[in-house]
Amino acid sequence: MSLGGASDLVGRVVNDRYRVLALLADQETVAEYAAIDLETGAPVSINLLSESISKDSEFARRLVSDIELSSRVEHRHIEQVFELGEIEGQFYVVTEYVVGTRLDLLLEAGVSMTAPQVIKLGYELCDGLLALHSEGIIHADVSPRNVIVSNEGVPKLSNGFLINALLEAERGRLDSVGMGVEQRPPHFLAPEILNGSSSQAADIYSLAVTLHEALGRSLETTAREDNSSEVTRIQQVKVASEFGAAVEVLNRAIAIEPDFRCGAIEMKEGLAKAAKHFVAPQAIRIPESLLQNDFIGVHSQVDPVRLEPDMQPLRWRPVWKLGASMFLFLMLFVAAAAWAVSSVQPQGISSHLVEEYVGRTIGEVRGKADSMNWILDEDQIRSDDLPPGIVMAQRPSSGRRLSEGSILVVEVSSGPRLRITPVVVGLSSDDAMRRMEAKGFSVDSIQPVYDESVEKDEVMKVLIEGEEVLGGRLREPGTKATLIVSGGPVPRTVPQLVGMSQESAAAALQATQLEIAVPPIREFSEVIEEGIVIGQSVSPGRLVERGSSVLLTISLGSDRQEVPELGGLSVVEAQRKLSELGFLASTVFGEGSEVQSTDPPAGTLIPRGSTVVLRLLTN
Repeated sequence: MSLGGASDLVGRVVNDRYRVLALLADQETVAEYAAIDLETGAPVSINLLSESISKDSEFARRLVSDIELSSRVEHRHIEQVFELGEIEGQFYVVTEYVVGTRLDLLLEAGVSMTAPQVIKLGYELCDGLLALHSEGIIHADVSPRNVIVSNEGVPKLSNGFLINALLEAERGRLDSVGMGVEQRPPHFLAPEILNGSSSQAADIYSLAVTLHEALGRSLETTAREDNSSEVTRIQQVKVASEFGAAVEVLNRAIAIEPDFRCGAIEMKEGLAKAAKHFVAPQAIRIPESLLQNDFIGVHSQVDPVRLEPDMQPLRWRPVWKLGASMFLFLMLFVAAAAWAVSSVQPQGISSHLVEEYVGRTIGEVRGKADSMNWILDEDQIRSDDLPPGIVMAQRPSSGRRLSEGSILVVEVSSGPRLRITPVVVGLSSDDAMRRMEAKGFSVDSIQPVYDESVEKDEVMKVLIEGEEVLGGRLREPGTKATLIVSGGPVPRTVPQLVGMSQESAAAALQATQLEIAVPPIREFSEVIEEGIVIGQSVSPGRLVERGSSVLLTISLGSDRQEVPELGGLSVVEAQRKLSELGFLASTVFGEGSEVQSTDPPAGTLIPRGSTVVLRLLTN
């Protein structure tokens, strides 16, 4: 990595917000750090991309797009993405901090998983994939190396924000120079990926193979020919029988033809049905040797019990024993006793009925909490649907009673959701304005700056509050930006060319990156010698664009002719000859019929159009 070394970021505060505490991993493409968010106090992970990758503008555009999509996904089994930023010419991505171990390292360490554990793992990851796919995101590298199992045994699918940007943005150019990206394990790739295509169905295939790998079974494969693709031999995978009732849905998940595979919803439902045939498993145990140190000093934010709102808990086969009826009776008795105890109001402590506070202002709820002697806990949540200060949710819900001194938790709208600053460098000013406005930003002004290499009207920089920004950082909607666009090359000053030779004038124009218009105008001049510039189409000192043409007028020199010898010719013949040479014949002096002499005399050089007087021979 750059920055003088991967460890140089430790101890620094990034973006005036994230204090870097420790280096977790240092690879050729990305270095991962543990950090603390100074604004929220939450632990985060900072992924610093290498300088060589960060400098690629096309890669930057794809990365910003993927980060924008990934940041919308909030799911307990998907690594949460918070922000994209830049420090000293290198991109960094801020994600949630999970204390855990990669699944591939667990398997390499010999950790064995039971079929129920793998089914539960698949069900949870499949629900996470469903959240990605609903946002139009294809992970493209579902494999054990991108599954993190927390110290509490909760799995998360990671790196969905980065894989596609690394593999697809400017693929040919990056492949030619090398990215330093670890190759995806081909064992987990769907057959169509080897042909250069990818889809959500490919993610399902990779997840099914990952589950088989987690079970620790060797895949049974049979090869067949496929003349319709560039891949001539494709391995048909056969799912291990230990999966029981899940074999059917997993076999469909790894079908060679993408159209024949099940989707994420169908796979999730199939695993849920299969779980009913197994006893509930224990959580995945991580060996002491692989337990990740908590560098931040706080516990992982992964709740091992919480489920997503639309994620139903798996139903496992109950373990019936002798005396089941007695056990049921005991449970009923305990429940009844608990209800009886909870319904008894402790003496001396008053309780009040909780009303519906959702939709009210926080000011109203504060007054209500004060009057009821409740402790009000306010969680600030951003929302595009509600104005600031409106209650969005509450705990406990309305209709329940809450004792004085107890905590009433409310979620309050703190304003619209932050927007990711788009990358517009390299776009035209019109396209940049449309993209900024589409993302919720406004362009305050457009400032042209002369540049010899950047095309005119192309965006060179984006300034927000006077500071240059690249894009990717979350900001308030409506933030005003200034676009610095190229005004094209610096205008050229037309030099004084009149009086120069044609060759010298050409050299003077070339020195200022101007050109001579072809062909030049050529005119006779009685005072300027031949080959000298006597006029120019653009006045000296005028500013014109680089590459403009200047039309020159070049002197042909004097246009004088010699008066011919006309003695002995008739008047008619003399007049015809003078006319042929461009002269005019004046009054004839004398009474004869032949010309005796001329005025001016023969041999005299005079301008064309001059009058020659004919003198006749007197008889």
